[in-house]
Amino acid sequence: MAMNDTDESPWGNIKSDPSPEEAERLDGDQAEDGMSGEPIVQAEPETAQPDASQFTQPGFQVPATAQTITTGDEKKGVKIPMVIAAVLVAVGLVAFVVGAALGASIEEKFEALSTEAYTEFVGENATLVHDDADGKGEAGWYLLIPGDPKADANENGVMDACENVGIRIVDEKGEDASERAARISCSTSMGKGSNAGEEYYDIKDHIIVAKICQTLPDENGFAEHRCDVGEQFTITNDAGINMSVVDLDEMLIPFVEETVATGIASGGSFLAGCCSLCGGIIALIVGLMRLGGGKPEQQVQFVIN
Repeated sequence: MAMNDTDESPWGNIKSDPSPEEAERLDGDQAEDGMSGEPIVQAEPETAQPDASQFTQPGFQVPATAQTITTGDEKKGVKIPMVIAAVLVAVGLVAFVVGAALGASIEEKFEALSTEAYTEFVGENATLVHDDADGKGEAGWYLLIPGDPKADANENGVMDACENVGIRIVDEKGEDASERAARISCSTSMGKGSNAGEEYYDIKDHIIVAKICQTLPDENGFAEHRCDVGEQFTITNDAGINMSVVDLDEMLIPFVEETVATGIASGGSFLAGCCSLCGGIIALIVGLMRLGGGKPEQQVQFVIN
């Protein structure tokens, strides 16, 4: 096979070392170039520039920057317990104010009770029928005569308007029921069996000489008087004095019903106030304990590249 003058193989590009004659000639050429006075310009090395195409290749990912992550529970603050305590205390105080206002309203309504609409003028004699509709007992009646309940000129313990006045109560059979069906007294003392301690409400210029058919049971379940439902009583006096009666049951029933409802609301307000204050105190203690310190929670740091 014939050999070409130019070797196309890669080995053809590799030159052998120059002979001594060629080396001398090349050194002479370089010396002449240096004597010519023309500066030899040396090319500055080029800085390798990144190939932008590598960023567009499929699967390329931007190198991640190192990140520091800190984990661990931060120390719980005291703000939330303090806020809860403040709210609960405020609610408790408002509840106490509401309860006190409701309690005061009961007393005001009691003091504002008026007997005028429940008072009947009966003259020298009267007939009363004991009617216990609910079967729970009756507050009964006041029997009044004109006079001053504070007047006792001779200081004998008997109101002056009652001097020489006798009151008598009989049942349907004509039998005397003064003791079992009424408390008759004009005594100025507050002892047992006296009417001096009765509530006068807005009664003026009259004396309570008797309380009739008080059949409401006391805390022991006993009623003061014994009056049967539907039983009729006749009341007279031996001094010809005009009398009046006050139906206490009719007057007090609406007040009692309203008082029960108001009392429940008032009691509920006081109970809510107590519970709120207790909760507020507990929340305050928790907040103060956290405010006092305690070891801070440990924190752990992770460095992610």
